[in-house]
Amino acid sequence: MTGIRTAGWIALLGGAASLALGLVFGWLEFSVVGILAVATLALCVLFTIGKPKLEAWIQLTGRSVVVGERAAGLLHVRNAATRRNWGARLDLPVGENNASFSLPSLRAGEITSEEFRIPTSRRGLITVGPARSVQGDPFALTGRETRWTEELELYVHPVTVSLPGRQTGFVHDLEGHASSHLSSSDMNFHALRPYVAGDDRRHVHWRSTARTGRLMVRQFEESRMSRVAVCLDTGRSAYLDEEEFELGVSAAGSVALQTLYSESPLALLTSRETLVAVTPGRTLDELSLVQLTTRGGIADLVHSTIRRAPNSSVVFVVTGSSTSLATLRQACGRFDVDARVVGVRIASGAELRVRSAGNVTAVQLGRLEDLPRAMRKAME
Repeated sequence: MTGIRTAGWIALLGGAASLALGLVFGWLEFSVVGILAVATLALCVLFTIGKPKLEAWIQLTGRSVVVGERAAGLLHVRNAATRRNWGARLDLPVGENNASFSLPSLRAGEITSEEFRIPTSRRGLITVGPARSVQGDPFALTGRETRWTEELELYVHPVTVSLPGRQTGFVHDLEGHASSHLSSSDMNFHALRPYVAGDDRRHVHWRSTARTGRLMVRQFEESRMSRVAVCLDTGRSAYLDEEEFELGVSAAGSVALQTLYSESPLALLTSRETLVAVTPGRTLDELSLVQLTTRGGIADLVHSTIRRAPNSSVVFVVTGSSTSLATLRQACGRFDVDARVVGVRIASGAELRVRSAGNVTAVQLGRLEDLPRAMRKAME
């Protein structure tokens, strides 16, 4: 993109006005200023003539990092022309910042590489690129920008911790857990009953049939996989500050990852949307983009979870310190009595507290490091 920049237009208009005043009123000084301004701008345009022939590409250390981890990249530039390139300036947007590199003189085919750092102090999505070469004059009156690369994305994932696995209740057994519903075909034997039309003859119990004189078939308890729902309150009023919300995102992410590792069906919800949670990487990508919203609150979150994930057998509800433990227990009590419900109240720096009543366990969490111990107590 070539053109006169804002400063150049000001110089041009100012010079034209000065030259007009000098010619109309015979003011020599204004005429000189006008001529110098227009002549300077004309010389500056010469700096933008010609276009370099470059090949550039960006190399990142990975597609994702965890908050606080070191992240860097390399910008590679090759002179694709048949003659020497005498250098230029390259600008590379990195998130909200902009990195500038002074491209050295390159022989034909020569490659240079410049390293840059990527800030990872905050969770989110960082866009790197496109890299642009900038040709212009020393006064920044004119400029020519050429785009050389595409944009790359780097996800900054929330911090998570490893949680206890299957033995603590995330998945009760390999096939699922028994329910009160009866089935004619499953893994958990329940009782024998008389044969009725339509029953599978493979389930006929021949010894009992011979003893009673009529066909008897096996009846089973229906097994069900533990369907886990992890719901995160994103209401701005639920949290004291950003630090508390980040702790809530990390807690929800830790539970979601353990659920996926345990191969249980997972529903990952926020106050406004249902996130895609099919793999650990995709789950963390989705959580990287979660932000505080005006809509929220524990009552609204529980109501929407019951509507969007009605068949959940294990439910984790995460909210902020603006919700008391009593209010959290009361809201979680709205879930079905067959569901195991764990309500987590995030309060930065607070002492760990775990209280259970019926199928509801209320947890007060002050540090992410306390989450594994809290989950062990909650799933006892």
